Amino acid sequence: MNSNRKQRWLGLTAAVLITVGISACSGEDGAQTEGQPKPAQSQAAAATPAEPVKLKMWHPMNSSASAVVKNLGEVKMVQEWQKRTNTEFEFLHPTGGTGQDVNQQLGVMLASGNLPDLMVWYWSNASKMYSDGTIVNLKELIDQHAPNLKKVLDANPSVAKQIKADNGDIYVFPDLRTGPNGKYKTFSGMIIRQDWLDELGLSSPETIDEWETVLRAFKEKKGATPLIAAKDSLFGSSSSKDLMGAYGIGQNFYQEDGIVKYGPLQPAFKQYLERMRKWYQEGLIDPDYATNDTKARDAKVSSGKAGAFYGYIGGQMGTLFQALQKNEPQAKLAAVQYPVLNKGDEPQFTMSTWDFNFTGAVITKTNKHPAETVKALDYLYSEEGTMLKNFGIEGETYTMVNGQPKYTDLIMNNPDKLPIGQAMAKYFIASYEFAGPSDDRYNDQYYANEEQKNALTVYSKYADNYYKKAMPPISMTTEETTEYSKIITDINTFRNETVTKIIMGSAPLESYGEAIEQLKKMKIDRAIEIQQAALDRYNKR
Repeated sequence: MNSNRKQRWLGLTAAVLITVGISACSGEDGAQTEGQPKPAQSQAAAATPAEPVKLKMWHPMNSSASAVVKNLGEVKMVQEWQKRTNTEFEFLHPTGGTGQDVNQQLGVMLASGNLPDLMVWYWSNASKMYSDGTIVNLKELIDQHAPNLKKVLDANPSVAKQIKADNGDIYVFPDLRTGPNGKYKTFSGMIIRQDWLDELGLSSPETIDEWETVLRAFKEKKGATPLIAAKDSLFGSSSSKDLMGAYGIGQNFYQEDGIVKYGPLQPAFKQYLERMRKWYQEGLIDPDYATNDTKARDAKVSSGKAGAFYGYIGGQMGTLFQALQKNEPQAKLAAVQYPVLNKGDEPQFTMSTWDFNFTGAVITKTNKHPAETVKALDYLYSEEGTMLKNFGIEGETYTMVNGQPKYTDLIMNNPDKLPIGQAMAKYFIASYEFAGPSDDRYNDQYYANEEQKNALTVYSKYADNYYKKAMPPISMTTEETTEYSKIITDINTFRNETVTKIIMGSAPLESYGEAIEQLKKMKIDRAIEIQQAALDRYNKR
């Protein structure tokens, strides 16, 4: 799942987990043990009006889904969900492949006042959207019409704490990352060409110095671009979280014992810049990193030009691995532990998620059927709805084997040769932004090959350290959001431009001292104060 966005966005605890997938099965899977497919049954199917409630839903299309369908309305799970809840969704999908593209189109839509009935995305500013009159407060609607979500929140106070605003309001039907196993909280990290390591007699790098040795060997002995990165990923997202964390700092705002800090202001940030500048000058980093989009990065990886890159267990470790092996059958990929400065140190800045990471569905003020919309969304938090969202239709995309849902060959060995992630996305919603819990049992099958299973072990080893450093799902007041947005937009632009210039050598390393002074003039200290106030309120919830 993908990278800056999130974190950018970017992203839930107790009984559910985001998943990736969508699949359907032929019914001929030898694992099926319960006879013919069961007829669809539903809590919501009892007494419904003759005409379905028609709703417009704005939702950025997930890349796995967009590869196999033009519209989420084509997904069988969505069709079944609509049938069971007597609703009919018209999906509005923004274009573009980045979070920035989506946010720009969202801004235009919000400014126009021409709003859909509900929207699914990353809502770090939900409190302000409510104050602006864009979305509604869901608290009473949930109490009255969402017994399934209410049950989850009542049973899991930590989840309730994360999704509520400081005043107790609820604005989002959350995408929750919990699940029966509770072990899938980390999905990504650095990936390396294991076959090259084996060929060159090298061990998997643990420290930054060992990384440098490996990358140099890849360049000199394999003629490859050692480290492939997508746009802004050396600062602002993706691999910066892996590499920068070795220096004991976060890429943006993080906390230490309840005190908010900003990574670029820390003395160690200059050491990170110095190392990245050196790597770039020596050709250890892709010279196109500042302009690469995700497609360009993926093309370089699948063509065998990349020695290491940042990626997702389900996506790059799966889809790109298959593409790479078509060109190089002997190729092997492996996960790499988060780097440290000194041998034996424990990585602190790992990649993981909160149970709620700001993703989910909001209902707009123009929605004429809020109660019906809430009921339809709440269905996804029921046991029946969660199974539908994460596994699709029983007897088609999954069967129950020894009490556990198992995907059929429609997903695991798709007749159209679709990768598992795309096969899932064709038939149901499991791993990307939506409302409802995720059932992490999907991952046991989604991570089909041994490399993926090993990656989960590697990335999860120190995953709990994430919660000691990462900012939780805080909420800012309307006034804070307005002030903070003005400050941070300019700061991010200036910071990214400065970092890129220093890494690429068009500005001297010493210029970052001047940049820090400029950041202070741009009110970075005030931004930290706002983050601190929001964190203090969150801790008191």
